[in-house]
Amino acid sequence: MHKIITSIILLLFCTVNGLAQNPKWFKAARKTQITVLTYDAQNNIRQGQGYFIDDKGTALAEYDLFRGACKAVVIDSNGKEYEVKNIMGADALYNVIKLGTTANKTSYSATTEQNTEGKKANDSKAKEDNKDAEDKQTVCIMPICSTDKKALCTIDVISKVEQFGEAKHNYYTLSKPVDERLAGCPVYTDGGELIGSLQLAAKKDNPSYILAASYGKSLHISALDVNNSNLNAVNIPKALPDDESQATTYLFLMNRQNTEVYKQQIEAFIEKFPTSTVGYIQLAELQSSLQMYQDAEQTYTKAFACTSEKADELHHSFAKQLYQSGLKQTPPAEGWNMEHALAEASAAYAANPLPLYTALEGMCLYALQKYEESYEKFISMSTTNMRSAEYFLYASQCKQMLKASDEEILALQDSAIACYNKPYPVQAASYLYLRSKTLASMKRYREAVADMNEYEHLASGNISAQFCYEREQIEMQCRMYAQALSDIERAVKLEPTEPLFRAEEAVVNYRVGQTDQAIAAAKEAIRLDDKFADAHRILGICYRDKGNKAEARKCLERAIELGDSLSQGILDKMQ
Repeated sequence: MHKIITSIILLLFCTVNGLAQNPKWFKAARKTQITVLTYDAQNNIRQGQGYFIDDKGTALAEYDLFRGACKAVVIDSNGKEYEVKNIMGADALYNVIKLGTTANKTSYSATTEQNTEGKKANDSKAKEDNKDAEDKQTVCIMPICSTDKKALCTIDVISKVEQFGEAKHNYYTLSKPVDERLAGCPVYTDGGELIGSLQLAAKKDNPSYILAASYGKSLHISALDVNNSNLNAVNIPKALPDDESQATTYLFLMNRQNTEVYKQQIEAFIEKFPTSTVGYIQLAELQSSLQMYQDAEQTYTKAFACTSEKADELHHSFAKQLYQSGLKQTPPAEGWNMEHALAEASAAYAANPLPLYTALEGMCLYALQKYEESYEKFISMSTTNMRSAEYFLYASQCKQMLKASDEEILALQDSAIACYNKPYPVQAASYLYLRSKTLASMKRYREAVADMNEYEHLASGNISAQFCYEREQIEMQCRMYAQALSDIERAVKLEPTEPLFRAEEAVVNYRVGQTDQAIAAAKEAIRLDDKFADAHRILGICYRDKGNKAEARKCLERAIELGDSLSQGILDKMQ
């Protein structure tokens, strides 16, 4: 009771007359204070208050200052400026953000400061938040950092204490509203113990609040925070999780559209985990994507020097970048060619014989037109845990380049499709299409059509005019005329301005005895391309069969004029 009365008397005295002087601990507490300046993309500035919470430059401030910010700095009580290098946690609901700054050493805990009697200033230093404040306790709100160093604290009394969160952090209600300029300023007990930061009430005339500093200190970033909307609303790099696996996951899940921020995060990862290959690989691959090839090569070289573990992953990553570069007609940088890619892929396999590295060797060898060696690499994948349709297909392509028999190629394509169970998944579509071409070249037309029909089913009917034309050609070979006519009409509908499809429509109509329709289609093909000899020939044949020899001769002569050799024989037989 006596303590409460004393606090109330002190409050009344300070309200009426102000403080005669600040407490003994004020000087040390003042050193923790910072002015916060944030800049958005248009370079608009916001200003607020905050304070350091350790001697490593970690600080707390108001979250609202940072929404949309692209850059921020803090200025200490001595006027020294530090950059905000990353965000270590944020909560928009409680309007608090945790900052990592370039202030590597701050005067947060003035443990060496001596008082006037020569003893340690345990009573005069800014103490850490080592105990909770109590109801009716007197508190001191620090003045704005940028004001005169002799500015006095604002005194108030806690009127209510509430708790929130699983850790039961305190949220204090003061007895009255406080000057809005003090928002974000640190608040201490009258004994110099840090309580938290001042927060304004939603309504102007309501009492202000104090958010416990312990809550701000507890903020951290985990891998799942990569999608945290509070953090993503701030365009300043985020601090990586302390756990390497969490940090790795965070890095992989990051939105990489903002290249500069992503690069800063990678560099922070390398600084934090200098012996991990992950950061070097991500940085080198980013540099390569930006065509900074020499920088990428230097990053790989540095990585090999910094870590002896997982060298195979470094070689594999380097090989992938070299492979992509080697596919270009002219290598974009010295040494960035397919031979170098193959050497790095082989080095990866030598360091750790994984089938993944064998597959990349096969790709490099194929690009170097070493088809026999490439085939051996791909076919060896069939005995590994990476056995898949993809590698049987690559093997079949090698055999095609080696002019192997259709039977050999078909066997490999059959093996590729056999990797899928019926009913076939969508992924099998391209393999069925390629097999249909092989079957057609072997004159197994009906099997080829069956594969193309299955392809159409897997494509949900979303097929091209070219596909319809190709299937029509095969269907004509096995006298599936009705299906052929349907396919060529579909091709015409999909691409009505293609003269080839119109001419083929004329051919199919002629085959099924629809001469008038054939003439109409042939005329349309000629309208689209008057120099299309085939269209003139089929039109001449149709006129011949209709008994109009004069028009037939005119069409056939035009075809001969355009270089068609078949029309001459037809014309000779008409004489």
